[in-house]
Amino acid sequence: MEKFRRPLAIICLVLMGILIVGAIVLAVIGTEEATKLLMADLFCLMVVPAVFYGYQMFLNGVKRRREEENE
Repeated sequence: MEKFRRPLAIICLVLMGILIVGAIVLAVIGTEEATKLLMADLFCLMVVPAVFYGYQMFLNGVKRRREEENE
């Protein structure tokens, strides 16, 4: 499970960067559709880090259980 952390972190950072650039572009465009897309983009900017943090907590729990079983 440890080998999935670094690639997942890189994917998360790239996704966050894309979402930030998208938010800036959508804010500059300013049409009605762009406003709706901007709200969806901002929602994703809040959800993606929360999901990543939850996945890290899950991996820590699995790691602890395996260590306790090995003892």
